[in-house]
Amino acid sequence: MHKKTYHPLSIALHWLIFFLFAIALAVIEYRDGIPKGAALRDILRTLHMHAGQLVFLFALLRLLARLRYGAPAELSASDAQRLAAHTVHVLLYALMFALPITGILFTQAGGREVVFFGLHLPTLIDTNPGLRSTIKNFHELMGNGIYFLVALHIAGALWHQFVDKAPVLRRMSFKRADNEKDDE
Repeated sequence: MHKKTYHPLSIALHWLIFFLFAIALAVIEYRDGIPKGAALRDILRTLHMHAGQLVFLFALLRLLARLRYGAPAELSASDAQRLAAHTVHVLLYALMFALPITGILFTQAGGREVVFFGLHLPTLIDTNPGLRSTIKNFHELMGNGIYFLVALHIAGALWHQFVDKAPVLRRMSFKRADNEKDDE
């Protein structure tokens, strides 16, 4: 018998990471409208950074859970659809790691310490305003790219669910049919 859903830990991490990305993106968008020097602006930056750092940690855990518990069997789809889905997933994982790392790097290149819930992270890069600007631009480009990739991810899931009539949404849901039991 093949698994029909992801392991509950993988499901929890999927939705937690989505929630943290939503927080990180929402607060940084809102922060842009707050005047420089305002206390709320600094609070929002800190919230953005903490959410991003948590994305990194939970993405690591999610990879470990995937290695430990595996994934449901692939959906029946064309080779092109499978390639597209795989590409989107790889790019999403890449951004889950690259966005927090570039955020840390451009912050440190700007001469600021990076703090994670009171823990001062090691300095990975010296102050360098020119490099800071380049890394920040790349970080923001990837941040904008996450909107596109998430939209593709959701569109693909909805396509499989409603056009292909494959129960794809159940794979990442805690709700299971009464007669459905996975091998774990």
